[in-house]
Amino acid sequence: MKPAPSLILFTTLSGTGFGMLGWLGLELLQGVAPRPIDLALACALAIAGLLASVAHLGQPLRAWRAFTQWRSSWLSREAWVAAFTLLLALLMLLPGWPLARWQGLPLAVLSLGTVYCTAMIYHSLKPVPAWQIASVPASFVTLGLYSGAAVLLWSNPWRNYEWGVFCAVLAVLPATQKLRYWKAVDALALPSGSAAVGLSEGAAVANFEAPHTEQNYLTREFWFQVGRRHRQRLRQVVMLAAFVVAPAAMLAHVVWPAWRLPLAVVSLIGLTVGLLCERWLFFAEARHVVERYYRPDDSDVGPSGQR
Repeated sequence: MKPAPSLILFTTLSGTGFGMLGWLGLELLQGVAPRPIDLALACALAIAGLLASVAHLGQPLRAWRAFTQWRSSWLSREAWVAAFTLLLALLMLLPGWPLARWQGLPLAVLSLGTVYCTAMIYHSLKPVPAWQIASVPASFVTLGLYSGAAVLLWSNPWRNYEWGVFCAVLAVLPATQKLRYWKAVDALALPSGSAAVGLSEGAAVANFEAPHTEQNYLTREFWFQVGRRHRQRLRQVVMLAAFVVAPAAMLAHVVWPAWRLPLAVVSLIGLTVGLLCERWLFFAEARHVVERYYRPDDSDVGPSGQR
């Protein structure tokens, strides 16, 4: 699949923003009122991500129609849950709003529900086998919780050292999920060309000629090839930046609190680079079954028939 920048920004920013709102909701449930600046930052990240997703639409002015298909579309469900989440969070920002502990529960549930709906947009697409892997929803949610917790750590100078240790330990969860996902992706293969035309396995199927000589929507959006060596290097960048450098800076903050600012810069840069690379790989490594129409086998042939 084509790793569109708008989708990369959408899933990264909104996941972090709603992850922050989820933690703020859990803290409110325990009697800790969220700081207005934390609420505002979380809402800003979430809204920025949603706006990036609108930019990906062919007709952005028709984005409102997504709200009408909630019975069958995970995109529509995400739109509704995100709207309710942001409405509640923005109400909490109003001066004089009667903040109560019970409001933390719907804020946390709706926030994590939004991230889950985002994951299900991709997980529900059967023509993309990589996104059918069972760990996709859990990976989205754990990454959102981890990135949200990390931003909250550095945005609030009064957060105690235990929060830094917690964030560093929490990184193990999404890192484990990604390793399991990549292992499953490497073991996946598209349905064979013989199966695609209803023949028994082992039957030779080849293109007599290319379907067409020019690119079309299918080849532009659903056809993307990434080299194995390039893919492995990017995976190493993800693990090193997001799950080694960023947590190490969090733990270093526990030992050297006076170095909070430079450690925050290192941690947030590592987290941002790692998450963007991870999301790029999520789209780039996904292969759509329409590829079999242009390439019945796994030979290195492009959509126009050229090697």
